[in-house]
Amino acid sequence: MTTTTTTVGKSDEKAYHRGLWSSRLGRLFSYLVLTVLAIIFLMPLYWMVTGSFKLQTITMAVPPEFFPSKPTLGNWTNLFTGPWPAWRWLLNSIIVSMLTVVLVVIVAAMTGYGFAKKRFPGSNVLFFILLSTMFLPTQVMLIPLFLLVSGLHLTSTVPGTYLAMALPMLSSPFGVFLVKQFASTIPDELFDAAKLDGASEWQMFTRIAVPLLAPALAALAIFTFNLAWNYFMWHLLVATDKSMYTIPVGVSFITRVPAYGKVTQDIGLMMAGGTFGAFFMLVFFLAFQQYFVKGITLGAVKG
Repeated sequence: MTTTTTTVGKSDEKAYHRGLWSSRLGRLFSYLVLTVLAIIFLMPLYWMVTGSFKLQTITMAVPPEFFPSKPTLGNWTNLFTGPWPAWRWLLNSIIVSMLTVVLVVIVAAMTGYGFAKKRFPGSNVLFFILLSTMFLPTQVMLIPLFLLVSGLHLTSTVPGTYLAMALPMLSSPFGVFLVKQFASTIPDELFDAAKLDGASEWQMFTRIAVPLLAPALAALAIFTFNLAWNYFMWHLLVATDKSMYTIPVGVSFITRVPAYGKVTQDIGLMMAGGTFGAFFMLVFFLAFQQYFVKGITLGAVKG
């Protein structure tokens, strides 16, 4: 009896150790895969940053130089001292992106909250019609949107141009969907209790819904800021003067320089401009990163 018990105990111990080693090997393999993927995804960013400190001849060299052997600040100097308003382009990008974020968050918060907590005839049909607009390619809407802002004469003034750059993203189906999914997880009892205490619809929205929707709204703000910052084609169409260019449009303009009777691209200057513009997107993301994952995961709990 004792011998049998001892044998079973040793077998269980061996099985435990095998499972422990399998778990450790699986975790190690997962970390290895994640590390390789992280390096792959970070490589373009690394290449852009290091490329901003390389000469034009080195950036085009074959085989490529992964670390600048002769780093130079010439590209950065040309970016800020050239005959173009680089700082004004940065200001334009910040104003347009922040204006877009504010408008999209306000509209998506109200609309998503309404679809999630208010029942009215045709609400489901209207919601699916709104979502269906996500399948429309951006290129299809460029001409109608341009005719709209031109008809409103928005591009004739600086504030109007800023507003024209932000308006196409005002109705964000993704934003409405994200807020609706998140608002659906808020218990209706909170609003019922607020009604009994005499709270108005506006008070329930601003004092109950909005604070609870903060993670979703922060995630939406990050997505919107990124899209607005890189909305190259629309900003190029709307900006009637070079002083109204945003960073992506401006960088594409200054990197095309005449050389040997042809038009070539200054890769180093392009890398410096791209790094300069990406820095502010990274800062915006880091400022809201604590809400980002929470806003995405909790919004998918309930449909």
